[in-house]
Amino acid sequence: MKFSTTRPQTADLAVCLFARPLHPELFDVLERYEYVGERYQASVSLTSYGHVFEYRVNGQILTEVLDWNQSQLPRIKRLCLYSTDRPRSLRFKLDGGLCIQVCFNCEYLSADVYRRIQQEHWKQAESATLAHTVVGTEFELTPPLSFLNVDPLAESLGIHTFHLYPDERAIVKTQSLFTFDENDD
Repeated sequence: MKFSTTRPQTADLAVCLFARPLHPELFDVLERYEYVGERYQASVSLTSYGHVFEYRVNGQILTEVLDWNQSQLPRIKRLCLYSTDRPRSLRFKLDGGLCIQVCFNCEYLSADVYRRIQQEHWKQAESATLAHTVVGTEFELTPPLSFLNVDPLAESLGIHTFHLYPDERAIVKTQSLFTFDENDD
């Protein structure tokens, strides 16, 4: 588990989807996971502000980003940009059969409920595919935590992320499913 010292507020986050790769220099990558399967390749990263997922198959690429909504990300081949201010469920399908389904939500909890769930998430982060915490003296409670689990299957890739914000008693959750059907043009 790596550590960093800054992070935006939940109201300042957005989910973006792209039909292209993004330059790694655009992000402060803290943890990275690579998967190479028979049918597809994927890279999954926790960044200082959120995460970046890239799914590649047959020359096509889908990229999901959770980042600060003021980031200067490219607009070329951007499929969407949505704030995390309310729950959303999205589905995008590219010509050639590449598809992504994304659900995301930001929950604000009471102090007691947040503490209980936070303890559970810290335990889950110990066995997560990737985990990262933000350290610093300004946090009254335990430091913010991000972790994710990757489920690579033969025909699809599932990713579940959790970004905890103790100062706001908030949890930003995303669930992403990348699939490819070469028979579906």
